[in-house]
Amino acid sequence: MTYGVRVWGPTGRLELDENSFTVGVVYSVILKSGAPTPGRTRFIAIPGVDPSTHSAVCLPVAVYDTSGQNINSIQYTPIISAGGVTIYFGSPAASTGPIGVSSQRLLVMRYR
Repeated sequence: MTYGVRVWGPTGRLELDENSFTVGVVYSVILKSGAPTPGRTRFIAIPGVDPSTHSAVCLPVAVYDTSGQNINSIQYTPIISAGGVTIYFGSPAASTGPIGVSSQRLLVMRYR
């Protein structure tokens, strides 16, 4: 082993090593709908990104109302495509309706 970490469980069995399945973050940014331009979606070009090897998630980083009755509680939806990620600030299935306004962090990860 030239680098990495190994973790053993309580029974002494190796549970995680440098060859285990992991993901690496390849892109991270704070998003907010309407910034820098208004719209229901935004495409972010990320060279090398592909749906077969990458995944993405948006995580709230600001005050987040969990009642479901506020536009601050609308989760952004990232969809991976070849060469980038499309962020939907509202429902991907709707062309109208409310869009979220809270700040959220986009994480794009590559499977190892």
